[in-house]
Amino acid sequence: MRRLRDGEWIAGAGGVALLAALFLDWYSGASAWQAFSLLDVALALLALAPLGLVVLQATRESPSLPVAFSVLTTLAGAIATLLVLYRMLDQPGPNDVIEVEPGAWIGLAAALVTAAGGWRSMRAEAVRGVRTPPIEDLPAPAP
Repeated sequence: MRRLRDGEWIAGAGGVALLAALFLDWYSGASAWQAFSLLDVALALLALAPLGLVVLQATRESPSLPVAFSVLTTLAGAIATLLVLYRMLDQPGPNDVIEVEPGAWIGLAAALVTAAGGWRSMRAEAVRGVRTPPIEDLPAPAP
């Protein structure tokens, strides 16, 4: 866990919050699981990407998979943000009857945090606890 940087902590918190938000009321007494048919599963899968980033960054010596998952986490957070925004603007049912509840706003914030954490994880290069390999000095090319 000491190898995790702030970007992974932020993205992981956003993923957990997005998963938790799916169980809160999004519309007039209906959770995301009750209101959506396929979007809830898509949001749950998108929330798993930052959790994979946290696990890989904590356990892998090689940076290749954590870097790939930081890109995937940023993309997953952006897609989740767009999906939540779409469903906030186009509620299931007539808009004059359905009211957006705090769970949808929490889901939107969690998706934004997930994207920001993935972005932050991509930008940070140093990993605590891992030594930087020595740089080999090469001779200058011949004239």
